[in-house]
Amino acid sequence: MPRIPYPAPETLSDLKREILSGAFGRVLNISRMVMHTPDPFWAPQRALGRAAIFDVTIEPRLRELIILRVAYLSQSDYEIYHHESIAAGLGVTEEEQNALKTGDFSVFPDDEKSLCTFVSELVVHVSPSDETLEAMRQRFSLPTIFEMMIIACIYMMLARVAAVSGVEIEDEAVTSWNLPS
Repeated sequence: MPRIPYPAPETLSDLKREILSGAFGRVLNISRMVMHTPDPFWAPQRALGRAAIFDVTIEPRLRELIILRVAYLSQSDYEIYHHESIAAGLGVTEEEQNALKTGDFSVFPDDEKSLCTFVSELVVHVSPSDETLEAMRQRFSLPTIFEMMIIACIYMMLARVAAVSGVEIEDEAVTSWNLPS
């Protein structure tokens, strides 16, 4: 049982009720929970979340490395549960997932090692070191770095919403983002 109850459908806007009905595909518990958010904040949050899934310009594998590292550092069982299976489907091995848990990134190539370090420092210290930022700048364009940073921030927010609300983990994990748009 969540710490905060899911919103009653009759209290929600028409669009939120339509989404809850499953008209746009599977509705995850985190999506149900964030429907408590007032519409002026909910609409842009939803748009950002969808962009992080459907409109990224980075490789999906990199997106999942970011999300899993954020989830492990945030101790977000909810995000870990779903994104371990998604990452596995994108070729992230058990050894690599364990590296994301422990922070030993030696199993990754240099670009992914830099990314994992960048995300770790972003979550833990708010700002990465000059050395880490320079390593990222040598490997990725500034728009790509900003995209990666925003994805990390979105999932930091979701991890905290899941923790505060006590959102329940579904019985069946998401295994890919091949969802209807």
